[in-house]
Amino acid sequence: MQISSVYDCGPEQWKQKLSGLLEFLKEHGEQRLTLRGCRVLARLTPEQLGSPGVSLLVATVRGQNGRQLAGVSFVSGYGKDACLVAVHPLYRNRRTGTALLSAQLRRLGRLECQVACDNPASLKMCFNSGLAAVDLLTGKTGKPTLLLRPLPQEGAADILSQGGDPLCRNRS
Repeated sequence: MQISSVYDCGPEQWKQKLSGLLEFLKEHGEQRLTLRGCRVLARLTPEQLGSPGVSLLVATVRGQNGRQLAGVSFVSGYGKDACLVAVHPLYRNRRTGTALLSAQLRRLGRLECQVACDNPASLKMCFNSGLAAVDLLTGKTGKPTLLLRPLPQEGAADILSQGGDPLCRNRS
């Protein structure tokens, strides 16, 4: 499996490529992708691909007819505007989504996403990518939803434990 970024291309190539990626997301997103996130992607221009916090990655595999799409991941606003991942059913449970999300995190340096609590496959993918639940929210559909962000780096726990109310500090 190869993970690569979608780069600038001519206007006609871009429209065709974007249309294909949106169709892939619609077909393989299991109706779990947010409409807002899909709209952000649908409005994406080639120029925006170079903006901070925006990344469009694809996972491809070698097939009989050349490289075939196995998964797509789109992030905008470091995940605040959109964080989408979809994987073709043939490539699920092979860490394809985890690889895409991990690549997004490495590429962007920071990332957040929201996942409904009734979506264990997506939660597993996020946890395996190094994200941790930091808040419980009510999603747009009224479902309990976890806000996920990367775990703090080593040493950050020491800094975090120095702040806060003295009554909350561990004095062992």
